[in-house]
Amino acid sequence: MKNINPLLLLLVFIFSQFILIAEDGQKAKLVVKCIGLKSNKGSVKMALCNSIKNYEDQENPFIGKTLSIKNKIAEIEIDDIPYGDYAIKSFHDENDNNDLDTNFLGLPVEDYGFSNNARGTFGPPSWKEAKFKVQKDYILVEIELK
Repeated sequence: MKNINPLLLLLVFIFSQFILIAEDGQKAKLVVKCIGLKSNKGSVKMALCNSIKNYEDQENPFIGKTLSIKNKIAEIEIDDIPYGDYAIKSFHDENDNNDLDTNFLGLPVEDYGFSNNARGTFGPPSWKEAKFKVQKDYILVEIELK
């Protein structure tokens, strides 16, 4: 077995730590575009989640926004999003009551959507299905509300 130069090993370690630190501080511009809206009435409620915990929590997203609708599209730009894993939940709040309205069976009567256009079978899709990675300076996420 060859001897490994300790100085070379130290330099490799320091360089790898420098790369990790540099990546830690990187931020992106995230553009979220909700399409498929049937009208310009009301607004779109959007929740950007950065963990499975706040994805499953209905009250405390990483970032929550109300988007105005123009030409049946709702769009927002969010600057300085740290690189990492995210998921988005959104719904068309046609009557602006801040709730996803449901029928007597508990099924939504207002359109909704998730990142990756993920759809759950009996409820929302999982974090894993809706999750996407922010790892470049600009990312566009388009969500079709149904």
